[in-house]
Amino acid sequence: MRNQLDTTLKCYEAAIESLKQAGSSIEVKQVLEVLKARDAVQVALKEQKIIPTSGLKQVIELDSALREQAELITKAVNCKTIEQFAQWRESVCPPAEAWWWKLESLAPPHPWDVWDWLWKGLTVAAWTANLSFLVNIATRFLSGGVGFGGAAAVILPSIFALLQASSELTKAGQEGFDKLLEKLNISKQYREEAKLVSAVLLFLTLISIWLSLPLISNLYNRNGLKNYTERNLGEAEQDYLKAIALNADNVDAHYNLGNLYEEWQELEKAKKEYQIAVAGNLPDAYNNLGRLQIQDKKYPQAASILAKGLLLAQKQNSDPELRYSLFKNLGWVRLEQGRYEEARLTLQAAIGITNNPEAAKYISNPGAAHCLLAQALDKQKKPKALEQWLKCCQLASRLNPDEDTWLHLSQEKLSKAGKKCTNPTK
Repeated sequence: MRNQLDTTLKCYEAAIESLKQAGSSIEVKQVLEVLKARDAVQVALKEQKIIPTSGLKQVIELDSALREQAELITKAVNCKTIEQFAQWRESVCPPAEAWWWKLESLAPPHPWDVWDWLWKGLTVAAWTANLSFLVNIATRFLSGGVGFGGAAAVILPSIFALLQASSELTKAGQEGFDKLLEKLNISKQYREEAKLVSAVLLFLTLISIWLSLPLISNLYNRNGLKNYTERNLGEAEQDYLKAIALNADNVDAHYNLGNLYEEWQELEKAKKEYQIAVAGNLPDAYNNLGRLQIQDKKYPQAASILAKGLLLAQKQNSDPELRYSLFKNLGWVRLEQGRYEEARLTLQAAIGITNNPEAAKYISNPGAAHCLLAQALDKQKKPKALEQWLKCCQLASRLNPDEDTWLHLSQEKLSKAGKKCTNPTK
């Protein structure tokens, strides 16, 4: 008469045979039948007081056959090996010695699993780089004020970074990541590889944004110029500050911001911005900084700055208006230094540029050079000074604070000589 152990062994053997016949197409139901059959065998082993050697031998042989099927069984659970068996154990609560409920630990590892240490290390390295780039980019955008584009550039990568961190550090995040892999039809055995790929993709996104910062900075600078032209000066300042925050080496933005501060009579701020632009070899900044040094009566410094700016402008083939301003301002310095002959030659070079009709169209203050030349010729007691005073009177503008003073002086000189300004300036 069959005892309980014989009966359970028969069922256990039949369940294993069913697995063997199914091959790679094992169903989850068959796996559960085998596990349940092995549970019954274990109960019978504990309840039966005397176990025949033949019975023990059969248990060992069948267990060996089950172990051989471990890899196929784990694959049968739709590649949800560790998680699925873990969930089953939570539901059934088998005893600790029930090794058959831990078949995933018996299955040989996937060939790529031996490289998991490398993928994890590379993922950590990618995370470190991502955090560095994210902090760098966020700091630049936030320090210059956040517009819609800036917010998108900061928020979207931050969300992806948080999701990555969640997938690594929290159980809910891991489950969510696993579900995503399932939807993408990616086996969980490639989990570490998938994490590395996601980290690398975020890295490429962030480095693309970082490399684009100079381009975005230029866009803000151009928008600032547009606002400046339209006299939206507050918005222009914000645009320039954003441009500089995104690219501290944007010399055009520094120069434009200096121009704005000079218009607001915030001269110390203007000088600082011009000095940065001078370091970037922008000839316009040399001209403006030199002019402010003249107004501060720092003539040697002004002369050095303007002379360097003039050489740079000629080297870069700058526009005639800039070269005119540099010659005019350098002539102004020489006049203030009492070097009248040098002043005369330099100012005549400036006036020579205005004699070109094409160049003259872009020069907004042609009278300044004549006013300064008139003063230099006066100091040299040259009779041609009166002719230059007349040009000064005709071309100077009262809207310019320097030219307003010279215009008044020209009218006094002409009045003493019995002449009038035939074409008075506005």
